[in-house]
Amino acid sequence: MDRRNDRQEQKNYEKRAVTIRRVAKVTAGGKRLRFSAMVVVGDKNGSVGIALGRGVDTRSAMDKAEKRAVKNMRKIEVIGDTIPHEIRTKFGAAQVLLRPAKPGTGIIAGSASRIVLEMAGINNVYCKQLGSNDIIANTYCTFEALMGLKKDRVLKKMKIMQERIGLKEKMDAERKVKEAKIRKNKKADNKQVNMRGRRYATGNTSKKK
Repeated sequence: MDRRNDRQEQKNYEKRAVTIRRVAKVTAGGKRLRFSAMVVVGDKNGSVGIALGRGVDTRSAMDKAEKRAVKNMRKIEVIGDTIPHEIRTKFGAAQVLLRPAKPGTGIIAGSASRIVLEMAGINNVYCKQLGSNDIIANTYCTFEALMGLKKDRVLKKMKIMQERIGLKEKMDAERKVKEAKIRKNKKADNKQVNMRGRRYATGNTSKKK
């Protein structure tokens, strides 16, 4: 049962590696080489988690980071395809400023912040890194900024944000209709191919006159 639950959880999120570093530790017997990996996981629907993992090789470091990131997944406040309000957060030497953006703007951000925002399902946002350029620090800072978002108080004051929710739902519905139509056309094409294969297999390739 536990294995089935783990498999189901793995299907509900995606993972991205932010950085993989080689770490050398000097001991009495010489240098001890290990690897450190920063991984971001998210369902692209408002849930995101980050974690840092270490291991003797890159794969073990990635696996440890992924497991910790899944445990650290949190639900953030999203308004349609953007964030509800502007927020500025400091984490150590890193500082991040997030601002809502209009539809079609995309994600304007650095590499580390971009991955976190994409995994959270935010499609239109401005992100400015004001402090350190360290990738790990900016990843944690962006995550902390998303955790500080508040939606209820903004929705009561801003009708524009309420419209964004309706626009997001409309776009999602249209996307589902298009995907269903594509699946239907693929089934029809596969059915025609199978029928032709049966005709050739039975030798019934003659055309009616």
